[in-house]
Amino acid sequence: MPRFIALLIISCLLLTGCSSARYVSRDQERGVIAIPSTATWPVDHREKAMELMQSHFPQGYIIEKEEEVVIGTETQNHTDVHAHEIGNSNVFLGGETTHTTTTDKTEWRITYRRANGPTQSRVSNLPTQPVQ
Repeated sequence: MPRFIALLIISCLLLTGCSSARYVSRDQERGVIAIPSTATWPVDHREKAMELMQSHFPQGYIIEKEEEVVIGTETQNHTDVHAHEIGNSNVFLGGETTHTTTTDKTEWRITYRRANGPTQSRVSNLPTQPVQ
């Protein structure tokens, strides 16, 4: 049983990867935090981002904007070999097809500022209640 639990924990860590909430930029009045665009149970990246914002501005902060940002591309190749099964063996028919797929690699960015700090024109309709 302990071996199963250890395997489960290792599997979860491998599936979630090493990425988490991170600062993109921060100064005395504002900051930007990036988190992965996909949810990866059991890690709650948004919760980690909120912890970073709270530690940056313990007296409170206001989220000004949230957006998905393209940070690169990812290309995958898949090759299909044309074969036909005759009896218990595959017979190669002399051809193959390669498919290439390129997708954007993205992350979610949260722009926030100190509560009661200088304001800038609002870009989004997000609630502007300070988070305490």
